[in-house]
Formats: sequence, C-alpha cells, structure tokens
Amino acid sequence: MKSAPCFALLAVLIPVHVLPGAPAVLAGPEEEAAPARLKEEAVALHGRAREGDAAAAGQAVERLERYLAQAPEDGEAWAYLGSAYAMRGRDASTIINKMRYTNRGLRHLDHAVAIAPGNFVVRFIGANVNAKVPEMFGRGGKATADMLALDEIYHAAPSPARARMMVWIYEMLRARAPEAGPWEERLRDARAAAGGG
Repeated sequence: MKSAPCFALLAVLIPVHVLPGAPAVLAGPEEEAAPARLKEEAVALHGRAREGDAAAAGQAVERLERYLAQAPEDGEAWAYLGSAYAMRGRDASTIINKMRYTNRGLRHLDHAVAIAPGNFVVRFIGANVNAKVPEMFGRGGKATADMLALDEIYHAAPSPARARMMVWIYEMLRARAPEAGPWEERLRDARAAAGGG
C-alpha cells in the first residue's frame, strides 16, 4: 500500500507527548506571551509537512505540544497535532515508528473530535487523515462519520471556502455512503458555490 499520497488533500489548514491529564511542560516566557503565534507557526509547519517536508512534521508536533500545554481546550490544535503525528508516521523509516506515530496521531484526532465535534476544521482534518491511513488502522468508519458530520456542519454555515473543501468530501461520500444522502446534487451545489461551476 502506498503512503506517499497520504494527506495530499488536506488544504485547511514540549518534547513530551501531551495527552489529556498528562503533566504539562512549562513553556518559556516567549511562548507564554504569544500562544497564538506558536499555533500559527505550527499550522504553517503542518502545511510544509503536508507538502512532504519530513522535518516540518516534527517541528509542528513540538510547537503544537507547547501550545496545547497552555490551551488544552483547543480542538483544532489537537486535530493538527494528530495529523502532524500521522505525517511523522508516514515519513518514519522504521515500521515501529510508523505505527507508534500514527497511533499517537489517531488518539489525538479522537480527542479533538471529542472536545470539538461541531468544528469544521477538526472534522475535515479527521476525515482526511482517517480516510488516508492504511486500512490496517481500521479508521474507515471514523472517516465516514467525519464526512457525514461535515455535511451537517457545512449546511448549517456554508461558505465558498468550505464549499471547495466539501467537493472532495462529497466525492468520497458517493463511494463510502451512497445511500446516506443526495451526494451528486450536493457535489454539484458545492462546486457551484466554490466557483467551479
């Protein structure tokens, strides 16, 4: 199974493993003064990792863990952390590290959904990662659940930016849950709303 195309569609968006209830690592004064900047840098690094920069995934993880030590309620940050760990798994050179990082990332994604189930970015990152990790991780059902949740979130607050992202979601839902909704019609509507006709 190829791992290179993993995470290609994700367009959204403490050297210790941080889990809910884990001891927080104290951030330095610079990070305490600018947590928003720390998150912004991490998201930018996440984007570079998505493009194939393996070192950027580790840097994104490090910044996100420091940020989450200060803002543990930020579901989007947990989702980005989960995705960054999954990309570390994608890029790891040993099977053990591939499994370890990917499993860690999936736990973070589950935590993100648990604390922010109605957040579009959280669900989009979850749908993307869960749909693209190898089948052995058993995430197909979670990917479909994320996609169905995205359909509801999108219809409650549509926008052209979200419509562009929903095109891929509706294409996936046609195959994953054909009976669950009028996906052809919604796909046409999303393309039109995104400016793609």
